[in-house]
Amino acid sequence: MISKFIFWLLALIIFGALAFFGIQYKETNPNLFYLVEGVAVLALILFITLYRRLIRPYKIITDGMALLQEQDFSTHLRLIPDSEANKLIVVFNKMIDSLKEERVQVREKNLFLDLLIQASPQGVIILDFDEYITEINPAGLKLLTVSDKNELIGKKIKDTNINIRHFLAKLQQGDNIVIRESGITAYRCVRSSFIDRGFDHPFILIEELTEELLKIEKNSYEGIIRMMAHEVNNSIGAISPTLSVVSDIFEENVDQKYAYVLSAVSASLERCRHLGEFISNFAQVVKLPEPHKTHVDLNELVKSAEALTGIECQNRNIKLDLQLCKEKCIALADAIQIEQVLLNVIKNAYEAIGEDGIIRIETRLEPLSITISNNGPEFTEEVKQNLFVPFFTTKNSGQGIGLMIVREILKNHQINFKFYSESGWTKFEILFL
Repeated sequence: MISKFIFWLLALIIFGALAFFGIQYKETNPNLFYLVEGVAVLALILFITLYRRLIRPYKIITDGMALLQEQDFSTHLRLIPDSEANKLIVVFNKMIDSLKEERVQVREKNLFLDLLIQASPQGVIILDFDEYITEINPAGLKLLTVSDKNELIGKKIKDTNINIRHFLAKLQQGDNIVIRESGITAYRCVRSSFIDRGFDHPFILIEELTEELLKIEKNSYEGIIRMMAHEVNNSIGAISPTLSVVSDIFEENVDQKYAYVLSAVSASLERCRHLGEFISNFAQVVKLPEPHKTHVDLNELVKSAEALTGIECQNRNIKLDLQLCKEKCIALADAIQIEQVLLNVIKNAYEAIGEDGIIRIETRLEPLSITISNNGPEFTEEVKQNLFVPFFTTKNSGQGIGLMIVREILKNHQINFKFYSESGWTKFEILFL
């Protein structure tokens, strides 16, 4: 705009000076007057021509640069009656069209990518260069049980309340691992990255594998248990009657010389009985009946479990602290199976405490739940990860099936449960949703 103003100011000054100079000779020298006025007109024509050939194309190009700066790719430059300038304008307009098309394609790709991320069944957490969360899709919110993504946006993973934040925060580029949340829910977590506008954007993919792993585990241990039960029962079925006959013979023909054999036979019979019970415990997992659901009062189930475990807790100087809801907590469940769940969890609690401690059992209406807490030693992270894995046990004489039965019963009931530590308490929460 300033260049145009200066150009026409200069034209006006030159034209005005020539015109004024010519007027001075209008009366005294008409020929000189006409000559000077003719030069003035020629100067004006020259300025107009220069404007059309130089200043106007320059102005158009300047406007085009402004359009580029504002990223306005919808406006084209108009052609002017000058072949040389038009070549430049045509090239500029083609560049504008290319940029517009590229921008549309980028927007379409970004929109498609956004829609794909939002619709993905896998959880996606996108981070910025400084490891702050910039986006998380609905599947990620659901998998990580987060109700509002604004609770996470702008935070580092380690500073959030995500249950598996400690595992996610430690992931490095290219890591592909399976995480078990307290040994119950399993996730496959993959960390990778993409380049956008010259910056590296890390992202984490989260996929729940709980159902798949449970099916694989169940098929595996059911096959193992059936094979073990078949072989052991066949062996016991052949050995026990033989030992009984031998025992009867020695009892009828008492001979001090072979008295030690009688005790060995009795011990072998007892061992066969224990082995049969051992296999029967395993078989319970495979033969769990479908739950017969009725309306049961959770408070009454807790009281029944207290009556069955109270003596053992007293012997260990462990206090059973019941904090029951004042109203009835009615749930649709198999009373016998849920009672078995409570007994197994309480047994694990007092065995974890050993002696001198507290087991607290709470019932709540909102949400409808039972929480069993104990103030014994906290489990290590390794134990938490494997606690509900079949045949895993921390006890020397354990079989690793108590919590496996708990898991199967609650899974058959489609009841959610959580196992975690909080403020010095180890808690097992059963949620009747």
